[in-house]
Amino acid sequence: MAEAGKPDLRELVGIAVNTSALTLVENHEGALDRVAALGAAALAVSTAADRENVTIAGSRHQVYGEALDARDVLVAELGPMLWHLRYGGQHGLIVRAVALYARWLSGRIFESTGAPLLERFAARALHEWLSDRCARCGGSGKLERTRAGGWIRPRGSMQRNAVFRVCTACNGTRRALPSHAARARWLEVSLPVYESERWGQRFNAALAWLNVHATRMHRPLTAQLERRKRRI
Repeated sequence: MAEAGKPDLRELVGIAVNTSALTLVENHEGALDRVAALGAAALAVSTAADRENVTIAGSRHQVYGEALDARDVLVAELGPMLWHLRYGGQHGLIVRAVALYARWLSGRIFESTGAPLLERFAARALHEWLSDRCARCGGSGKLERTRAGGWIRPRGSMQRNAVFRVCTACNGTRRALPSHAARARWLEVSLPVYESERWGQRFNAALAWLNVHATRMHRPLTAQLERRKRRI
């Protein structure tokens, strides 16, 4: 986690992709540098340069003319989009992201799943990935007792003698717990079918893969920004 008051790379990129002032500032890493670095990081992923731990120019695609892996090309488009969605709040990209993720999933354990159901599944998984904070406690993992004896989301107002307890909705994990019934309704399948076809396990895998795709952008993005700093 970033230090208090100090934004980390994800937050900086989230700010950069929303700024309207993409100008080059001499001897300073600004929004334009971060947006450009995100694009270069996507190129590194598409050529598998990040996996080979080489520069883009040194990738096997560039040196030997090897064909690009369609899966890497797909992740190279989806990965930056996940950053735009999660850290930049650009929810207008959600439809495209769902379509891309459904395509990626179709090449995994979903070969026999029809396209409409797969898109509904991808949409639900992406929704849960973006809205992963517990709504009851606001992601704090605890509840605050009111003077009347009720329990509410912590107010964060530094009240004296405040009493807290572990959130009863997330059990202190800070994460929203999945509703299998709500998932089944979203997929338009009965709960027995949801359980027999192991959709709960599929959701676990899909959420983990989204984390992998988003995290894959971090190392090449950091490398690109470090190169820009050296040029500055």
